Amino acid sequence: MCGIGGVVLSGGRAVKRDVLERLGDAMAHRGPDGEGYFAKNNVGLVHRRLSIIDLAGGAQPIATQKGDMQIVCNGEIYNYRPLQDDIEKQGITLTTRSDSEVPMYLYRKHGLDFVTYLDGMYALALYDDTTGDVVLARDPVGIKPLYYCQIDAGIAFASEAGALVRAGWCASEVNPAAWPSFFNRQFVGGQQTLFKNIHRVMPGEVLLIRDGKIAERKSYPLELNPPHRMTEADALDQLDEVMSKAVTTHLQSEVPYGAFLSGGVDSSTVVSLMCDIDPNTVRTYTVGFNSTTVSDERALAYRLAAKLKTDHATVSFSEEDFWTYLPIMCTVMDDLVADYAALPTLKLAARASEDVKVILSGEGGDEIFAGYSRYRRGGWLDTLRGRTFGGRGDAADYAGLFRDDYVAHWRGRDRQNLFPDAGFTQLQHYQACDMADWLPDDLLTKVDRSLMAYGIEGRVPLLDRHVVGFAFALPDALKVQGRQGKYLLKKWLDKRHPMLGVWEKKRGFTVPVQVWLESRRRRIAAYLLEHPGIAQALMVEDLKTWLAEPLDKKGAKLLFTILCYALWHDIYILGRPLPERLLNPARNAG
Repeated sequence: MCGIGGVVLSGGRAVKRDVLERLGDAMAHRGPDGEGYFAKNNVGLVHRRLSIIDLAGGAQPIATQKGDMQIVCNGEIYNYRPLQDDIEKQGITLTTRSDSEVPMYLYRKHGLDFVTYLDGMYALALYDDTTGDVVLARDPVGIKPLYYCQIDAGIAFASEAGALVRAGWCASEVNPAAWPSFFNRQFVGGQQTLFKNIHRVMPGEVLLIRDGKIAERKSYPLELNPPHRMTEADALDQLDEVMSKAVTTHLQSEVPYGAFLSGGVDSSTVVSLMCDIDPNTVRTYTVGFNSTTVSDERALAYRLAAKLKTDHATVSFSEEDFWTYLPIMCTVMDDLVADYAALPTLKLAARASEDVKVILSGEGGDEIFAGYSRYRRGGWLDTLRGRTFGGRGDAADYAGLFRDDYVAHWRGRDRQNLFPDAGFTQLQHYQACDMADWLPDDLLTKVDRSLMAYGIEGRVPLLDRHVVGFAFALPDALKVQGRQGKYLLKKWLDKRHPMLGVWEKKRGFTVPVQVWLESRRRRIAAYLLEHPGIAQALMVEDLKTWLAEPLDKKGAKLLFTILCYALWHDIYILGRPLPERLLNPARNAG
């Protein structure tokens, strides 16, 4: 895990070291253990290292023995050991024992198809000295991030969009075309971001860059198949096998690791298997709220931790923490995701960083095993009946607040008919659409930025491609039965740990944001009504009228989104100090 970046200049320009250093400095938090640079002709690579595997010899960039290729890689290639064996059987001497070295030899043999041989989470850049080309690649789930920006001078890329801005490669400009997605869904989906001219390398995408331009673009998506016939007994056996293998590979590490444990089905599954595989004590971490308005799962998590004898730590998240971590969130979440869950995740990561450098978590379980209630309600994305995504959307429920009519009446047209000929069931279509953007662009972005802010590598074994392929192809009846989602996974976990009550109503992981925003509503209003970035997107007088009244639950969610946008705009667009009077937790609300 680390931060990577680089530039490919056009027109014969030579790369200067200071450009790479600025990129590296902007991602220093992602790699506190070291830094490395490579520059030749019009190509430069930079790496900030968080040492996990091959601590002594894995510093990057890594070169082939012949020196004809260089690579920087963020993430982990979990099947690197058998790949190393295959490479060495060809008479090739590897220069390191790092998992990040093997993609170069696969590329030399298979061209852009090299990514089909990789199991893992990764975003990488490799330079081929024989052609002068640079290849960018991102794992097919989109676990690891990668962004690029094209200007006249060439292309720069980095693990974080904000790094491209802070390094001075891209102008600090907002992308108004991203407003509909952000204000309605709290994140921006697809290639675009909130930054003008900064784009994502998409999950499973490979870009070949030549002379500062994208010369070729190929996609290697996840293999998702229509349902396979199988009995419940067979499915349980296969689930046990595929999950055990995934967690085993995700425990490869030369540094201490632990897990986030919420007490829910997904994290409990991961921790249960970790304790099966690891003969030593597993460290677990849980966060809870001192509030009567949301559920607190610390007791449930402790019950499992006590049974499995984990080294368990709990963290309490308060209203004071909310205001402390909000500006941190809007800073580290450069590709802005206005997700409440990022706030307690940041505090939990800060605590875990005292003990470990790797954390396993349960992200992805709801998407691949069909856990969301919207999958069971029907009609959420029912293109078969001519309906569209998400009804009106959060911003559309407050149409008068927004200047752009498209923002206010957005219907998610970009998500319709994504998989028209795949042979999916209606339920699978819902899942696949979520896996296309909600999962990588919201949930996994949140995990990446929250953990990397404290120098921790996040791993998500439920999103191992073999687990994803198995779970997605389950018959619908093994995913959803009546009011129960994630049926098969719950069945498996209930046999192991019946005291968890997996068949009870899903509690969810939420934050008492309505109460905490209401306590400072007038201060928030004063800040927003004078904010130039808010004036570009919203009708200030209508916003003033709306904020004069107490917040309901839906309004609090939208206000949180608007507030996050304003803080992000201060940090990345205006470059000005944040509002001390609003955010300082030592001051009384009013």
